[in-house]
Amino acid sequence: MKKMLTVVIPAFNEAENLPVLFDRIDKALQSAHISYSIILVDDHSTDNTVPLAIDLAKQYPLTVLRKKKDLPRGKATSLLAGAQYAKTDIVAMIDADLQYPPDALPQMYQKIKKSADVVVANRTERHTSFIRRIASKTFKVIFGKLLHGFDCDVQSGLKMFRKEIIERVNIAPTKWMLDLELLIAAVHGGYSIDTIDIVFESRHAGKTKINIVFSSIEMAISAFRLKLKSPKPIPFHPKMIEEKGHGFHFQGKEYVHHTTLPHHESAFYRISPIQAFFIFLLFGFFIGGLMFNLQMTLIIFIGLLTTVYFLDFLFNLFLIYRSFAKSPEIVINEEEIRRIPDEYWPRYTIFCPLYKEWNVLPQFIKAMSALEYPHDKLQVMLLLEEDDKETIKHAKLMNLPKNFNIVIVPHSYPKTKPKAINYGLTKANGEYVVIYDAEDIPDPLQLKKAVLAFKKLNKRVICIQAKLNFYNSHQNILTRLFTAEYSLWFDLVLTGLQSIRAPIPLGGTSNHFRAKDLRMLKGWDSFNVTEDCDLGIRLAKKGYYTAMIESTTYEEANSELKNWFHQRSRWIKGYIQTYFVHMRKPFDFVNRWYEPHVITFQLVVGGKILSLFINPLMWLMTILYFLLRSVVGSAIESLYLAPVFYMALFSLVFGNFLYMYYYMIGCAKREQYELIKYAFFVPVYWLFISIASWISLYQILVKPHYWAKTKHGLHLRSKKEFVQVKEFISEYSLGESTKKIKIIPNKKILPSL
Repeated sequence: MKKMLTVVIPAFNEAENLPVLFDRIDKALQSAHISYSIILVDDHSTDNTVPLAIDLAKQYPLTVLRKKKDLPRGKATSLLAGAQYAKTDIVAMIDADLQYPPDALPQMYQKIKKSADVVVANRTERHTSFIRRIASKTFKVIFGKLLHGFDCDVQSGLKMFRKEIIERVNIAPTKWMLDLELLIAAVHGGYSIDTIDIVFESRHAGKTKINIVFSSIEMAISAFRLKLKSPKPIPFHPKMIEEKGHGFHFQGKEYVHHTTLPHHESAFYRISPIQAFFIFLLFGFFIGGLMFNLQMTLIIFIGLLTTVYFLDFLFNLFLIYRSFAKSPEIVINEEEIRRIPDEYWPRYTIFCPLYKEWNVLPQFIKAMSALEYPHDKLQVMLLLEEDDKETIKHAKLMNLPKNFNIVIVPHSYPKTKPKAINYGLTKANGEYVVIYDAEDIPDPLQLKKAVLAFKKLNKRVICIQAKLNFYNSHQNILTRLFTAEYSLWFDLVLTGLQSIRAPIPLGGTSNHFRAKDLRMLKGWDSFNVTEDCDLGIRLAKKGYYTAMIESTTYEEANSELKNWFHQRSRWIKGYIQTYFVHMRKPFDFVNRWYEPHVITFQLVVGGKILSLFINPLMWLMTILYFLLRSVVGSAIESLYLAPVFYMALFSLVFGNFLYMYYYMIGCAKREQYELIKYAFFVPVYWLFISIASWISLYQILVKPHYWAKTKHGLHLRSKKEFVQVKEFISEYSLGESTKKIKIIPNKKILPSL
């Protein structure tokens, strides 16, 4: 018969107690029809405990374990060894001295089978010495309840628990201290604790084996050590992974992130201990410098900031030059695509994560239906959150094409887009995969272009990023500036980065992968709210590349300022997360001696973040200098050494002009000529971005994994002013390789062939 329960008994010179103990255990469990086994762990006994136990094994289902001679004595290590040896899912531990009643085992077992994960026997009546009762009561109140919050008898020698607890947690007990660490591990692992009341009797025979003074000191020290110990994520047990997917518990809270990405490579932790140390060290040096030599400290500080600005200016100038000089985008000829028969194309999976945006679902269905790809080889996966009842209801009521799958993502934390697509990746059947947001309208030939690009490029290119732009660019001035920014970023900056094989922060959509490569990368970081940026950097650190393709996906530009702040602050928060994650091991960027991209990472991610926070300070100094020059002019001038002054002056005059000019040429390259004049409003746009950066700093301190949801479908409210999206799709269905689309207010779309 398969055993249901293992009873672990630590023993040191307990020969007089064993016959009575085994008999009571057997009668209690047999009467309750619970099949069991006993593991006796001998702790270097000097009497006949072991020979007697071996003889009793003929009568009872008993296994005798003897500690190795090099292992020290101690009840805790004996219990842990016996529990690890157990072959059942449920384990009980009981002392051999019969102070704890074996008759309580059936009741404890029933509690485990019903709902509890750990059952503790509370000693309510104590037939022991006064000193021992006081010591036990003191430990329970001070170290159990006040220090660790347990409302149970933490030092009870009678407990029952699920074995998977010790299989998930690396427990390292001291000589006598297993109980508290086990309970802490159970709580942090998301397990429930129940209790029963028992009568604590005097020893049946023999003498106590512990010194009350020394053991109490050890237990107190261990309790404080456990309190000060930094909690760590507790990975799911294999049985939990089969049921829920990959995840872990942290301080009792469950996270199901559907990826095996290690925690030190994710944004689950804001910063590492070493990073925290250096931040506090730098902050301390800065404060100390201000106190001891204010002017020199500010001179050094201004000099460093100005140098960063100047290097960023030069680097962007270099990228823009490379983008024009090299034309690095991968161009796939449409004639080549048209010659290839349908049976050639491999299976493709499209991920579309939606959350409370059912209103744009009809638009997405039409856009996906317009893709020129064999529909029998196309899996379109609608990833809907379990708690988003309204979107699920509307999706099920729609007449979805046969190749559309509704996938319900089980409710879990974190509530992020990358968590949803990681879940989708576990169910994808395509050889290639891509993400499209619900409001996206991709180039109908984009999937085929991506497949051919992968075939033609080096195998180390494992991501193809399409360009992104907006179909509602003229909705208001905010959408115009947003469109100009995207034209600069995707048509000039990212293509420039590709030309030097630098890490590319991916866009949140239209990045194509071979499914096997994406699984090799362990998917997305579910805790990073700008998961696209992180994945682009992560693949570069592993020695792989991203290529830009000459194909565009049109999205909805955010047209409401409040909504825009939500979206932008989330993006910046994700960039901050990405920076600190990859600065834990910055020299992993140096895959080859001639590609030290730790430098480009500092400029593309670190420098951008820094400039957002410092911009308002530098603007304020400039304004004060010109408006109140007679008052503060000399003080500000004294902070700039000659080389720093010339760099600052050059950045002010030429840098700001060129940055605005970049926006103009980005629009011109995309033939958005009507947007060029709005580049003069870019400084105001920069101010808005800086405000969003401070919002993101607050959020990363208070709620680092919070996903500020962006509202989509705002463009559908302005039917009189802007072309209908369905017209855009129908006009765009010929494919971008043969034409370019302009969006013009109050007019139909004009394709220029």
